Amino acid sequence: MKRARGFWLLIGLFLLLLPPAWAEEAQDITDQCRVTATTNLSHAVRALYNRYDRYWQSDGGHLIIRLPEGKKAQGLSLSFYGEAGDILIEAQDAAGEWQPAGEYHDRFLNAYVKAAGENALRLSATGDQGVRINGLSVWGEGELPASVQRWTELTGEADLLQIVTHPDDDLIWFGGLLPTYAGELQKKVMVAYAAAGTSQLRKNELLDGLWTCGVTYYPAIGDFADFHAKNAATAARRWGEGRIEQWCVSLIRRYRPQVVVTHDLEGESGHAQHILVANAVVRAVMELAGDPAYDDGTEEGQTAYTPDKLYLHRYRQNEIVMDWTRPLSRFGGKSGFEIARQAFKKHVSQSNTHYAVYLSGPNDSRRLGLYFTQVGPDERKDDLFEHCEPRGTE
Repeated sequence: MKRARGFWLLIGLFLLLLPPAWAEEAQDITDQCRVTATTNLSHAVRALYNRYDRYWQSDGGHLIIRLPEGKKAQGLSLSFYGEAGDILIEAQDAAGEWQPAGEYHDRFLNAYVKAAGENALRLSATGDQGVRINGLSVWGEGELPASVQRWTELTGEADLLQIVTHPDDDLIWFGGLLPTYAGELQKKVMVAYAAAGTSQLRKNELLDGLWTCGVTYYPAIGDFADFHAKNAATAARRWGEGRIEQWCVSLIRRYRPQVVVTHDLEGESGHAQHILVANAVVRAVMELAGDPAYDDGTEEGQTAYTPDKLYLHRYRQNEIVMDWTRPLSRFGGKSGFEIARQAFKKHVSQSNTHYAVYLSGPNDSRRLGLYFTQVGPDERKDDLFEHCEPRGTE
């Protein structure tokens, strides 16, 4: 009998040490909170809209979040308009005093900040420029949902670098690429957008879209202006001769990807900026990034590097047709195409355009062509990393 009791005691202790797989999922309790501010009070509620085009501006004041009675907070999801800023979050104790509870110092425009509290939380900017907050969610206790954005910097080498012109180009023209390689296969994927830096709310939207696809590394966001141009030569003059090539080279040397993917040489819809980016990527891969004498304009002293492979959308030579309809286990059996369509809906500001994620027709997102390779031609033609030596996963 004593042996039996000892056995069950050991089993009980073992179970206590196991992670709580059945842990309750944290709830978004924002709607149950009362939000006020010591500055710009009438604008405080804008932080709750999560619309990205309206914001609360700190101007030296505090944003105060009164928690519902009997519920505790474990942290906040915050979104910043324009630039992220240094943040201090304090929690009010039972005596009414404010105690440090969390800090934020990263550059991510969408972020999660740990900050435990049970009465109220107070948020203030600690930098000279203040902050503009255009999104706020309060999370109760429990396991955070996968939808909560927790970005990281890619400090090592990328497996895949996707260079596009605008936010949503990564989805419209390339379909299930990101859900498949970043989400399902857990490759180290870096996405770079040339003309996104001058559109504030679109930067928040592109983060929502990337996270939906399973991308967790914060993207590279260029500062090239978005405008209508008749041809690529006009766009090149507006952006500065050679500056887009220099930017592409700096990306390749910094992230040292095995595979690079970019636009069709004809710009898909004939978009002059797409054409300019595609040609810049081609020249960067084929000539400039691997040339030690080429100055990429950075101060990091990045060394020359040439990727293993370069794929272009709709390139007809050495064509590969990917299957974006296969079920992906990390997305509950949904296909990469389905996830890409969900992610495209995150680009709310573009909802009135005629674009979609294409799975057929002249802009079919499945169709890519191997423009350059150092590891031989594709044979199976079902994987962008065919013949590449594995670097490991996340």
